[in-house]
Amino acid sequence: MRALWIEDHQLIGDSLEMLLQIVMPELSLDKARDLQTGKELAQSIPYELVLLDWWLGETDGAEAIQALRDAGCSAPIVVVSGDDREPVMRRALDMGVAGYVRKAAGAQELIKTIQTVISGGRPETPPASPMRGGLPPLDLQLLYPDLTPRQIEVLQHLVRGESDKQIGRALGISDTTVKSHVRSILASLQVRSRGEAAHRARSDGGL
Repeated sequence: MRALWIEDHQLIGDSLEMLLQIVMPELSLDKARDLQTGKELAQSIPYELVLLDWWLGETDGAEAIQALRDAGCSAPIVVVSGDDREPVMRRALDMGVAGYVRKAAGAQELIKTIQTVISGGRPETPPASPMRGGLPPLDLQLLYPDLTPRQIEVLQHLVRGESDKQIGRALGISDTTVKSHVRSILASLQVRSRGEAAHRARSDGGL
């Protein structure tokens, strides 16, 4: 069985992929790090399943799903995301996805969902997070071990949409120091903007 996984976070994607290959050796998995590459692959290869991260940079899953359908991809789509807010899951299901798996649920839940979809069944919808709108958020320091504790604090404020001045006041540091931390965060997360960094943290299940 040939499947496509569109996931822009290499570490998480690679970790789950290794477990999938062990448990489901019959699954041949192609990977795309961005939507454009995923569309191009979907146009040229008749995949039987697509695994999709809900957040790809600043592109949300609804846009990605529509783009894949417009590209002629008719394979069932399973969303694999750290974002377990009820409105997001409801929107994905309204878009006709075959399943929604929280990254925090782990590989076994993903495998169960894939097997259910392959067999033509309908997976159970995971419970939404009462804290983020399921499970408590994952430890950001565990998700991003290359970031310092101070950079983790700055990232938490970025997700709240705060400016450099607001972050500086909250943490007792200068705007220049905040800007330096933000540059390091963007480089470590391999994103280009503050908005993408915030989306990444939500997508990975940290906030």
